[in-house]
Formats: sequence, C-alpha cells, structure tokens
Amino acid sequence: MGSMKDALLKVGIQTTKTKNERKFKATKDQVQSEKHQQHRNHCEVCDFIQPDVERFKHNNPLVDAEWICSNCADKSEILDSFRITNQSDHALKGSYRRQYGHTKDFTGKGDINKVKKPARQTEKKKEASKFKVDDDGEKNFNC
Repeated sequence: MGSMKDALLKVGIQTTKTKNERKFKATKDQVQSEKHQQHRNHCEVCDFIQPDVERFKHNNPLVDAEWICSNCADKSEILDSFRITNQSDHALKGSYRRQYGHTKDFTGKGDINKVKKPARQTEKKKEASKFKVDDDGEKNFNC
C-alpha cells in the first residue's frame, strides 16, 4: 500500500508547493569592497526596516546606534546636522524631512527650509528708469 500522496502523483496531480519552488541560482559572493554599495534601510534603534534610514555621527549618550530612521532621530532629539549620509530612498527622491530641527542640505544650494524672498531693489530701479528727476525735484516722464 502506498500513501495518498503517491497515488495522487501517479494520477498526475502535482502540489502547488513544487510549482512555487524556484531553482537555486548560484551567485558570486560579494567581496568586502562591494558590500558598502548597498543601501542601508535597517534602523538600529527601533529595529525595523524603514525607507528613511541615514547614518548619524551624533553625541547623544542615550542612543548607541549610527544608522537611524528619521522618526527615531526626531524622538531622540538628534539634530540633522549630525547626519553624514544621503543614501535613503526618501533622500534620493528629495522627500527626506525632519520634524526636530532643520533638515540638512546636501545639494550645496543652501538650506532646504529657507524661502527665497523677491529682490525689491531691482523693482525700484526699473521704476526709477522710467523717468528723470529735474533740478527742481520734479519727475520728467518725457525721456
């Protein structure tokens, strides 16, 4: 007597587990010089995989971790000026923001949070060029 599994296999019914199994592909082992090229996404504080994990060189004695997500960095009150990498998915998309303190700018264009103010002096110069002032102090628009 055979088992039920053997009888079903003889009939031609196959299990779905064998369909889902993939053949093992032998890949080359990564050498030490290639391991640094992967993106880090594991937060050492909360022990979760997050899309916004960056490396911090901070001086907070309560946190013994370097790779920290932005949420844990905010909770631990670690300023973004201690961040030394810009490698996370959020940073590459330009959506990395901090709730505690400013967000460090890696583009070299200035602070991300600063808003550019329009230059008012150039507008006044344009208005001043439309007329000339006479000796009497009156504006002459016929120039």
